[in-house]
Amino acid sequence: MLDARLSVAASLYMPCSLGADIGTDHGLLPCHLLEQGVCQRMILTDISEKALSRAAAEVGRRGLEARTALVCADGLEGLGEPCGCISITGMGGRTIAGILQRGRERLHSAALVLCAHTERAEVRACLQAIGYRIDREEPCLCNGHAYVVWRAVPGEMDLSPMELLCGRELFDSGSPMLLPYVRSRVDVLERRLDGLMKATHPDRAAIALTLAMRDHYLTMTEAKRHESP
Repeated sequence: MLDARLSVAASLYMPCSLGADIGTDHGLLPCHLLEQGVCQRMILTDISEKALSRAAAEVGRRGLEARTALVCADGLEGLGEPCGCISITGMGGRTIAGILQRGRERLHSAALVLCAHTERAEVRACLQAIGYRIDREEPCLCNGHAYVVWRAVPGEMDLSPMELLCGRELFDSGSPMLLPYVRSRVDVLERRLDGLMKATHPDRAAIALTLAMRDHYLTMTEAKRHESP
């Protein structure tokens, strides 16, 4: 069974004959996609043999061996043929951005489903730099943490500095989790602000940025609440 984060990722996955899950770990997402008929075949990769063995056990338990290829590889290096959709979840944003930058020639215009634990601005900036645009950005709360899950497709994107930090398509999400997500992010920013203000030598630039991010979340969400149905 998928948790809330992987459930959102699965909902954004583009149906295709061949998909890939990079850094697959337990293999739950690709197994679900295969069982639901979203993908006919999937490549599961991980840099860790131990993680790949967990995925292999899950694949075997569900009887999906004939529809999967398990590859121990770094990033996108394990993709030997073009895929229709590629997922990368469960990593820091800098790691995901590095995988995309290093392996951009292996993307072959595949749709991307991404979820970063941290450094989300770096993922958005990377997508913009490699010729991808965010098509969907969906919020979720999972195990006490707030996440966004992106779907990106080839195309142009021009995000402002604040949109790189906070997102743009996020505020177009019709998800019932948008307001809880924003509340969670605002709480984090207010705790950060409290710590910055109490510092012996307050970092004025960091304080100003934190305030701007908090106010952006609040302003954008309030604007959406008052839009005509």
